[in-house]
Amino acid sequence: MRDVMSPQYQPLRPHRITRGKRQMREKRTDQALMVFGIVLACVELYVVLSSL
Repeated sequence: MRDVMSPQYQPLRPHRITRGKRQMREKRTDQALMVFGIVLACVELYVVLSSL
């Protein structure tokens, strides 16, 4: 049995983010940033070409 008052006692912590979930979230973030960049480039092209 563990001594709860011992300074070495650490309660079991639930895992926050597993490696797979983090990679999926990073992949989604990368895709969202790429789509945002493409949309922004299209808007800039539209503004430049409409001003000619």
